[in-house]
Amino acid sequence: MIEKPTIVLVLRSGKDFSFRDVELIAKHINGKWMSANRPRIICLWDKASQHYTLGNIEFIPLTNKWPGVWSRMTLYSPEMEQYRPFLYVDLDTAIIQSLEKIFELVPDPSLFIPLEDFYQKGKLATGIAWIPANSDKISKIWKAWKGPTGNRMDYFLRKVVNPDMFWQQLTTTICDFKPKKGQVLSQVPPDANLVCFHGKPRIHDAAFASMSLDWVTKYVEEEFSVKRKRVTVIIPYNVNRGYLKEAIDSVPDNVQLLVSQGTGNWPENFNKVLDQAEGDYIKFLHEDDRLTENSIADAVQFFEENDVDFIHGNALELSMSGGRQHVYKPKKTQPVLADMLKKNYIHSATLMYKKEVFKKVGTFDESLWVMEEYEFNLRCLKAGMKLGYCDSTLAIYRRHPEQKVRVVPQGTKKTEREMVKDKYR
Repeated sequence: MIEKPTIVLVLRSGKDFSFRDVELIAKHINGKWMSANRPRIICLWDKASQHYTLGNIEFIPLTNKWPGVWSRMTLYSPEMEQYRPFLYVDLDTAIIQSLEKIFELVPDPSLFIPLEDFYQKGKLATGIAWIPANSDKISKIWKAWKGPTGNRMDYFLRKVVNPDMFWQQLTTTICDFKPKKGQVLSQVPPDANLVCFHGKPRIHDAAFASMSLDWVTKYVEEEFSVKRKRVTVIIPYNVNRGYLKEAIDSVPDNVQLLVSQGTGNWPENFNKVLDQAEGDYIKFLHEDDRLTENSIADAVQFFEENDVDFIHGNALELSMSGGRQHVYKPKKTQPVLADMLKKNYIHSATLMYKKEVFKKVGTFDESLWVMEEYEFNLRCLKAGMKLGYCDSTLAIYRRHPEQKVRVVPQGTKKTEREMVKDKYR
């Protein structure tokens, strides 16, 4: 069994593929994954300016300028050694059953295992490939690479290296979407694990264009109900600053959502609905922020695997004026009370608490205007509550001129901060 399953995708934006294809395949990988040993999904993307995590997908800059499928040659470069071994999967692959079943087929992680061409027996194809670590064959491919030649990457690889085996030698569950010339797969075989579309039509075309195959349409529209304990998300607010709908839409359907508007301040609006919370875990969400796709799942999994009372994590910060983005990662991931009195290392948008915490230490201090969550976290630490750090991007945080932290005078913030610190020194 592979210790940490890693899946790599490649997105060269343009003619055939877009971000929606990454979202679709990641949704099916995660939604159909069965065990707690969740996969690491990495996407090489030409639009990524830095390495960052969004939900449970990591994006890494695809820096080469090679066109189309040739951009995948980065998979064989030395810079990818740190992620090997990994399973590469084309974006135009339909995940019918859990990819765990594919990982379980790998007889030896040191083997180079690509697809066998569906039309040319014994010939290598690259739609799905197991890329081993510290491999002489992978190094040989990279050393032979001088740049795009011809119109098919497969032809180049065939000249350079022989695979150790093909996937089709290990399983009959990988299907061709076009098994016969002029025909397509109108129904998925019962034992199918993957369906390789390779070429036209792409998945979305087969789902919604003139072809409109029912099984492909259902695949694109499929929703997943992730098994996890109940969570309550509370959105307390006074005035809708234009982002409330996006905040609400980012909360999963199988999570209890309490939207609490009132004329009072943020702590008042939060506290007044707290007794309605049914979840084992409580999270607040500001009406101008959003949850990442896997925020709830990642946070709950962390709680279930660690003995902690409340958690924090990373946040993707967006500047609404300049369009810039920045991933906030705390410099101290396990701050104690003394650390927090010097500097607030916890990004408020990423917090989640066990419900019992509020029973043990009380609710948010309604006398505060800007330091409410800071004071509450100090109170938790003072009371011996255990803080955990979930190394995942748990929220999307907007920076804009109407933010409370920008409109409240600096003097007011400083006075309230010192008052809170004095309470816990």
